[in-house]
Amino acid sequence: MTLLQVLPATGEAKPLLTTRDPDRIAAQLGAHGARFERWTLKDLTAGFGDDDVLGLYRTEADRFSAETGLGHVEVVRMAPDDSDPRWAAKARTTRDRYFNEHTHRSDEVWFFAQGRCGFYLRLANDDTVHVLIAEPGDLVCTPAGVRHWFDMGETPDFAALHIYAAETDWDEAFTGDAIASRFPPMEELLATAR
Repeated sequence: MTLLQVLPATGEAKPLLTTRDPDRIAAQLGAHGARFERWTLKDLTAGFGDDDVLGLYRTEADRFSAETGLGHVEVVRMAPDDSDPRWAAKARTTRDRYFNEHTHRSDEVWFFAQGRCGFYLRLANDDTVHVLIAEPGDLVCTPAGVRHWFDMGETPDFAALHIYAAETDWDEAFTGDAIASRFPPMEELLATAR
């Protein structure tokens, strides 16, 4: 189930807020310019491909793009691949890359059709970090310029729509701030929030 925790930017473990209520999550993030909503989940068949994900959620993605002006929609998928002996190392490298604070030039939107990922957002100021563990059916929009980092887990396994303004606007600008190193990864947050 979706989880939002608001933590001190110092990385202290005691959350200022913990909630799994989608309405409260939307209100909390919305108060700081971010967006959270739930879309109705649709069944992905075994062996699905990117076109299947796009096809199932085309109506929602088109509505969202028309509403926000974010016209580039792509499918991002990661799943364990036993046929690739280097998969685990590649997954670890990708996880490590995005578990560093960065920004984007345009709003960045993720909708999860399958799997989960963690978003660490520095929304209002430098005093708190909003950590959203997004689950299937969740859409999260990080506003342009907001400092954030992303955790896809120890064994990434997800399928998501990634929506943004244009291909070049997804280029991340890393801040060089080591703040992410003070925060627990997604698995730890989930284990302590039970």
